[in-house]
Amino acid sequence: MSASIAWSLENGQLVFKGELTRATVPQVWSARGQWQADSKERLVVDLAAVEHVDSAGVAMLLQLKRLLAAQQRELSLTQPSQQFKAIADVSGATELLNL
Repeated sequence: MSASIAWSLENGQLVFKGELTRATVPQVWSARGQWQADSKERLVVDLAAVEHVDSAGVAMLLQLKRLLAAQQRELSLTQPSQQFKAIADVSGATELLNL
């Protein structure tokens, strides 16, 4: 079974569902213009339904944070799984992503 990811805007938050991995990051990244423009000063990303993440998913969120910072906006991550936190920790991104 191949990896899949879906995203939606719900209650002003970007919600990812599925796997945020090397296989799915290009799909999500190419669609960022559709959801990035809707956020004001803060983009809130709900990670509760992310079943699996790898270093590519963490790297994508770091890049998104950099892009938003250049626009004087913030990235806020909510409900990261323990697996997400572990990958972020191993990647040295825990503090950068404010986890």
